[in-house]
Amino acid sequence: MFISSNKKTTVFLLLFASLLLTSHIHGTHLPDSDIIKSSCATTLYPDICYSTLSTTKNPATNKDVIQHAINKTKEIIQGNFNSIKKLTATGNLTNRGKLALHDCLEMVSGTLEDLDRVISELKEYPTKKSLRQHADDLKTLMSTAITNKEACLDGLSYDADCRRLRESIIEGQDLGGKMCSNVLGMITNMTDTDMANYKADSNARKLTEKKVVKWPEWLSRRDRKLLQVWPIGPTPNAIVSKNGKGKYTTVAAAVAAAPAKSKNRYVIKILAGVYRENVEIPKNKTNIMFIGEDKNTTIITGNKSVTGGSTTWLSATVG
Repeated sequence: MFISSNKKTTVFLLLFASLLLTSHIHGTHLPDSDIIKSSCATTLYPDICYSTLSTTKNPATNKDVIQHAINKTKEIIQGNFNSIKKLTATGNLTNRGKLALHDCLEMVSGTLEDLDRVISELKEYPTKKSLRQHADDLKTLMSTAITNKEACLDGLSYDADCRRLRESIIEGQDLGGKMCSNVLGMITNMTDTDMANYKADSNARKLTEKKVVKWPEWLSRRDRKLLQVWPIGPTPNAIVSKNGKGKYTTVAAAVAAAPAKSKNRYVIKILAGVYRENVEIPKNKTNIMFIGEDKNTTIITGNKSVTGGSTTWLSATVG
């Protein structure tokens, strides 16, 4: 069969157009599997990473892969939450077992919230903050998620009843922890690479550093102002005093009266005295700052302990 040169040209152009269209649809120069493999290669558990993401379609960048990995991780951790919640409804639980499962529910719920915050942070990455601040915030959130998993399992190790409960959830908790670790590994690799490639004007930066006080990048401008008025301290929103000089006589009462989900810093000043209480700060009480009158005379002390029937998570004086 003979094809003229004009027809050959037409066939070539059609093939080229087809390949160009395919490349445009996928949005990347690498096959999907190659992008996923290169991202997963930076993790501690690459087999889990790749098997979890192998069906993911059209990730254009490492950031896309991370977002898909977080969504898959959320599915596993939500399943863990549901499993633990079912256990709390079973009979014959000891008091410590109930407390430990309650701790786990709090921590798993916190992990899900942290993962949602990571998703929000990634949507803004890398333009909303400096690369360093983005990196620190993302890695802190993921590190907290991993710590929550370990703390949950540790709380179910006190006695035989707790260990039995531990065995029933350890597989899901372990998988969720490894998937969080993988997300952390990919975020670390992405942010480290971006910071290494970032070209800043070092001379201008050095001049700026000579003129201003160096604050940590994660510290907000408002909080810097609060610290700059030290030792006088910022004007408190509430004052706690054992002798009636303040509106509240306990720290817990001042926390309870604080606004929920506050976007501004709420300052609670605690005057001299020994406050024998375990202060629990609910998740919806955000941006609370405690300021003691003096480090030697303002003391908060609690008496909960593991030997007293509590759990490590609940034995904290302020938590």
